[in-house]
Amino acid sequence: MSPLILTPLLAVGIIYLISRTSGWQTLAAHYPLRGPFPTPKVRMGYGVFRGWIGYNGAIIVGSEVSGLYLRAMPILLSWCHDPIFIPWTEVRRIERERGVLADGYRIQTVQAAEIRFALRSSTFSAVRDDAHRAGVEGDY
Repeated sequence: MSPLILTPLLAVGIIYLISRTSGWQTLAAHYPLRGPFPTPKVRMGYGVFRGWIGYNGAIIVGSEVSGLYLRAMPILLSWCHDPIFIPWTEVRRIERERGVLADGYRIQTVQAAEIRFALRSSTFSAVRDDAHRAGVEGDY
């Protein structure tokens, strides 16, 4: 097979695999976005799923006092990363998480507790006030 065909197919396969391995699609299945996405607070956000899969500059983040909105970078990732809306009432706790690959704020949800994901500090700072106003527990 020609490298001109193989290279794009490999890239598509890797992006699809990341969406499944990271837990993004599991989170989206539990918390699908059912309305419009609000005006983004961060357009090139940073996050880590499962402690090692980085979405660096590839997450669009929004929030309101009702919840947290996540969307993957349009075109490149959005075709296999469904948009997410997590009501703050579904967030058990937000904790500071420090590590080589997972430094940020871990968001623990009720329905998808098995999915470990964190927003990097710079990205989380844009939604911190809404989480605080909603009364989410944690050390943030």
